Amino acid sequence: MTELAAISKRMRREVIEMITEAKSGHPGGSLSAVELVVTLFFDVMRHDPANPKWKDRDRFILSKGHCCPILYAVMAECGYCPKDQLNTLRKLGSIYQGHPDVRFLPSLEASTGSLGEGLSIGIGMALAARLDKSPSRTFVMLGDGEIQEGQIWEAAMFAGFNKVDNLVAIVDSNRIQLDGFVKDIMDESPLADKWASFGWHVKSTAWEQ
Repeated sequence: MTELAAISKRMRREVIEMITEAKSGHPGGSLSAVELVVTLFFDVMRHDPANPKWKDRDRFILSKGHCCPILYAVMAECGYCPKDQLNTLRKLGSIYQGHPDVRFLPSLEASTGSLGEGLSIGIGMALAARLDKSPSRTFVMLGDGEIQEGQIWEAAMFAGFNKVDNLVAIVDSNRIQLDGFVKDIMDESPLADKWASFGWHVKSTAWEQ
């Protein structure tokens, strides 16, 4: 845990430096996801930076793609992409675009940032792994503002009904979105109960409870 905390501290610094240099970006949503993304890449997921397209790797989809600075920082820390270019974020020609784009960074699993689509992408990957009898798991990170999108709930219902049990959806519930607080724009509570009603096994933090 001490090592993960130290990595998280470095990642926060990278995120702040990247966005400061770019003079634009989404610091709040990037910083709220730091511990989640660090834990996935350094403690939970099976992956190999030396073989980024390993067939049985676990997949990570950042559905809230505008928060890509934390994903870029962690991928660079793992060795998937160059650290010395992180501060080119959002600059013309940079591999670190304002939303994850596989055309610029092939080690990404998908181009994301069109909100509401990441869970559907993840379901496709999880079902493909099931057909291939692969141990691969798919992890999808969603924003709590993002899940106001109807497509998310259609995907949640589909995954629950079809028992897609090699798929993990993580809602980064920082309670704020672009236009204000989530509860004031479209209150989603009780959030855990909604997911559970579609057949998901739900774990909540004390923050959500």
